[in-house]
Amino acid sequence: MAVYLFYGEETYLLETKVKRLKKDFGELVQGINYIQIDDTNVEELISDIETPAFGFPKKLILAKNTGLFKKEKKTKKTAKTEKLPLTEKMAKYLEENIKIIKETVELIFIEEAAEKNDLYKTIEKIGEVKEFTQLKLPDLIQNLKKIAMAYKVTIDDNTAKYLVECCGTSMQDLINEIRKLIEYKGEGGNITKEDVDKLCIKQIQAIIFDLTDSLGEKQTRKSIRNIQRATF
Repeated sequence: MAVYLFYGEETYLLETKVKRLKKDFGELVQGINYIQIDDTNVEELISDIETPAFGFPKKLILAKNTGLFKKEKKTKKTAKTEKLPLTEKMAKYLEENIKIIKETVELIFIEEAAEKNDLYKTIEKIGEVKEFTQLKLPDLIQNLKKIAMAYKVTIDDNTAKYLVECCGTSMQDLINEIRKLIEYKGEGGNITKEDVDKLCIKQIQAIIFDLTDSLGEKQTRKSIRNIQRATF
């Protein structure tokens, strides 16, 4: 595969995939066989594809947040903008030159979001398109348990679920929190809900739930602590 489009809100899994591709690619020399593109120099993309990777058989081009995957309405105003013609031009170029590109270039597009425009559909046809969505709760729980197990620390399903409820579904955020808990408990330790309450940075929604619960139970001191955390 020579052309990829990766997008979505689960940035940890996306970045892990990109790191793996970069590792498999081999030695990378900035400006020679490794080129980075964004919205400020995206007009140079075709030129960069066609420029030889001097001393290397192939080059890796990482095109991040280029704006090429935004659908624009073809009104009289937008039809005259540069963005839409560049998207169409890029789609046509890739489709017509994919055989040569496969021999000389690995091209990775990374976007926060991607509309199914001409370029998206072209890459879908000639390369690989993958959306990285946030994992479902059962998968998050299993991932957290596997990470803990790798360090010989245990966490049961209910505690792992509680950690997700407190800290959200971003895998990167959860990894940051589980690492703190693992280090705190040490080898052979068992992570509890009390540990999560003590060490983890809760999202604002979880803090608000804690606040309403403690107010409902008339636990004044606990409520004050929760208010302080919510306004920190």
